[in-house]
Amino acid sequence: KSLEWVKEQNSKLSKRWNPHEEELYDRVLKILDSKDKIPYVWKRGQYYYNFWNDADHVRGLYRRTTLESYRKEEPDWETVFDLDAYNENDQGGENKWVWKGTTLLDEGPDVEPRIVLMKLSKGGADAVVIREFDLLTKQFVDEDAFYIAEA
Repeated sequence: KSLEWVKEQNSKLSKRWNPHEEELYDRVLKILDSKDKIPYVWKRGQYYYNFWNDADHVRGLYRRTTLESYRKEEPDWETVFDLDAYNENDQGGENKWVWKGTTLLDEGPDVEPRIVLMKLSKGGADAVVIREFDLLTKQFVDEDAFYIAEA
């Protein structure tokens, strides 16, 4: 019901104003799509992880690099999970999954992190699906995996 109201309001506004015709809109979009953004990273074991989106990766990439590479002007990023590709392959792109983050299974200081709980939502909703994801194989864990369905 709330989404219907928002769509109705957006429709009314778009009849009076088209943001795509505004100079400010173009400037802000250019900034948001810029590849010159500083990638914020999280250290997990030997890697530094980042979630990145731009004009080429609208839904985003979960990726990683080493500290040595991160210090370069153009780091070498290894894709761990491509959300755009996942959306295309999952039920024909019907769900439009949105990234909501990961939680690391921390097994101690001497153990290289391997498992995260990945949180995705359908269309950006508040409710999420939580799935176990293997950072080594770059795949969702299927056998005896931790899974919480959308609530």
